[in-house]
Amino acid sequence: MADRKVCIQPFDKGTLNCERFRIPALYTLQDGRVVAGADVRYAHGSDSPNNIDIALAFSPDGYADWQYHILNHFDDYADGVTEKDSASFIDSAIVQTETGRIIVITDAFPSEGGYLQAKKGTGFACINGKKRLLLTDGKNSDKLSSFAFYVGDFEGDTAAVYTRKAHQKTPYGIDREFRLYKNGQPVYCAQKGSDGEAKQVQQTVFYSAADLQVYRTVYLWMRYSDDGGKTWSAPQLLSESLKKDGESFFGICPGRGIVTRHNGKERILFCVYNNRGIFADPVFENACAIYSDDNGQTWQRSEKVKISLQLRKTSESQLTELNAGGKTFLRMYARNLSNYIGFSDSFDGGHTWTRFTPDKQLLGTKNCMVSFLSTDRFVDGKQVILCSAGGNTKERADGVLRVGLVQDNASVNWITTHPVNKGFFAYSCLTNLPDGNFALLYEDEPAHLQYTVFSVNAKGEIEEV
Repeated sequence: MADRKVCIQPFDKGTLNCERFRIPALYTLQDGRVVAGADVRYAHGSDSPNNIDIALAFSPDGYADWQYHILNHFDDYADGVTEKDSASFIDSAIVQTETGRIIVITDAFPSEGGYLQAKKGTGFACINGKKRLLLTDGKNSDKLSSFAFYVGDFEGDTAAVYTRKAHQKTPYGIDREFRLYKNGQPVYCAQKGSDGEAKQVQQTVFYSAADLQVYRTVYLWMRYSDDGGKTWSAPQLLSESLKKDGESFFGICPGRGIVTRHNGKERILFCVYNNRGIFADPVFENACAIYSDDNGQTWQRSEKVKISLQLRKTSESQLTELNAGGKTFLRMYARNLSNYIGFSDSFDGGHTWTRFTPDKQLLGTKNCMVSFLSTDRFVDGKQVILCSAGGNTKERADGVLRVGLVQDNASVNWITTHPVNKGFFAYSCLTNLPDGNFALLYEDEPAHLQYTVFSVNAKGEIEEV
């Protein structure tokens, strides 16, 4: 393994003129480059609703020379402004398929939208046998049944907007970035929060100032790149086919996706979670997976992870692929309300999952995202799996790295616990580097990300690089 000592921070304070970053994502691409993702939270550290965008950083080797790209951006508010009624993006997860396609899925909220504000329903309705994105002119905007407009089929780069009752074409249309047009011309609004004279920005249907607006719920927003991140597709709203009408929130589990083989074909998977209204049910959040067998063109949703009532929730989760006794299966590790990190297994490619089980070796911070990484490393003939999480049971603090060995009976023997820091430790994400080392991107302060590299020796011990 290479012995390189210097790591440049991908999201240090001041990067992209931003002082605060949250929600790490980290993934190593087929060409050896490393891509890191984060919420750009400008002058605040708060969740949605607020002014939040999504940034990616690419490094040729995972150590230095990071190059930046703002992947998802709303400009109803000026950058750097903290406002609760801004449209926003939050949480992202990354994967690369066998074809080389990079897929990033993010939660998108319209103005004033967030986890607690998301309304039940998808924002779509079946019209003449096809699901259509619904729009309102601001009247009865919280009642999806009264939304008077819908988006038709795209013809080229634009789609016409129709009245819902009479199916008549209106003067309005949208493009594939959800920007609004009237009589073929862009429609503008004043950007809020600008210094001096307000900048004019093109309306999107996610802005509260737009002539027509989407339903105030959460939308799974997917982009992909087929050229290594140089250019990106227009967004696709996966909620159309995946979210259920009775769910309020349905969002991505941040971090990374996974690619496996199922029935001889590639299968792409991400973790997601939902609620039907905060604290409305005895179990108020449930994790599951979404998966695609056609390179991200269409998606299906798995069954939910079953959970005992005392744990109350499974939410932000990460997938690993493990090999036990010659059999390969998927394991999902999930955030919950106990002091132990728990897991659920799938033996059919992620469609069904076993009952969620706390791992009594994994004592740590409750109700906080965790990261797990299956590796191609072996110690004593056993596959190595890595874990990063908070080690403090009372608060988000005292980060640790753990090394586990997968046993033939599918249990994991966690042989090493290595301290990452003392004090604040929240979300984190792991990846393998092309030189054989591993990288960790984690929150070491509220709204600050720290990046470090480490190795695992032949005894399964962690060594800092």
